[in-house]
Amino acid sequence: MLTVSSLKAAYGMHRALGGIDITVGAGEIVVILGANGAGKSTLLRAIAGMCEGQTSGEVNLDGKSIFGMPAEDIVEAGIAFVPEGRGIFGDLSVTENLQLGAYCRHARTNSVANLEQVYDLFPKLKERGRQIARTMSGGEQQMVAIGRAMMADPKILMLDEPSLGLSPLLSKELFHNLSRISATGMGVLLVEQNAKLSLGISDRGYLIENGAITGENRADALLNDPAVQAAYLGGAVAPSGS
Repeated sequence: MLTVSSLKAAYGMHRALGGIDITVGAGEIVVILGANGAGKSTLLRAIAGMCEGQTSGEVNLDGKSIFGMPAEDIVEAGIAFVPEGRGIFGDLSVTENLQLGAYCRHARTNSVANLEQVYDLFPKLKERGRQIARTMSGGEQQMVAIGRAMMADPKILMLDEPSLGLSPLLSKELFHNLSRISATGMGVLLVEQNAKLSLGISDRGYLIENGAITGENRADALLNDPAVQAAYLGGAVAPSGS
C-alpha cells in the first residue's frame, strides 16, 4: 500500500501542496480530480521524487519510508511514474524503450514475464517492436510509456493525464487496459482530465483544490455527486444503462 501523509510542496513563496493525505491499496485504482493548477501533477512528482520545489511530509510504500529518496531508488522500491507528455525515448525503437524500463535490479529478474504481460495488454507493441517510437501515433506512444513503466515491475503505477490528446475511442481502450492492470494486483494512482471515464474505472477518488484535499469518496458516489458533476462532468450524468 502507498500511504502519503502531510505532504507539502512549495516553489519559492508559492505553496503548491498544503499537506496531502492519500492512500492507494494493492489492486486499487484511485483518481485525483482537480482544476488546472490545483496541485495534481506536483503531487505525483513529489511522490516519485521528481518535484523541483521544496517538499516535506511522509511517503510510505508497504510501511517503508521512501520520502526524500532519489527518483531511481523510488522506482527500485516499487513506484513507476508515467508523466504528462509520456517522456518516451523518441529515437529508440519500441523494444528498446521497453527494455530500458527494466533497468532496476528487481525488474531484471522478472523482465521476460513482465514483457509478456505488456504484450498481452498491448499486442500492437509486439507487432511494432522495431518501429522508432517518435513515428508512432499519440495513442501508440502512450502504450509504449505505460508498457515501459510496467517493465519496472512496480507495486504502484502513477499516470499523469494519460488520455491527453487521445481520441475518445483510444481513451476508452486505454482505461480498459488500466482496469486489467489493476486486476493483476498493481495499484494505480491516476491524474486525469476525463473525469467521467476515470471515475468509471476507479475504486475511489480524491478532490484537490489549491493544494489541499477537499473531498474523498467511492468513485461511484463521486460520479453521482451533483457538485462533482457540475465541476468536472459538465452537468448531470445519464443513469447507467441509458
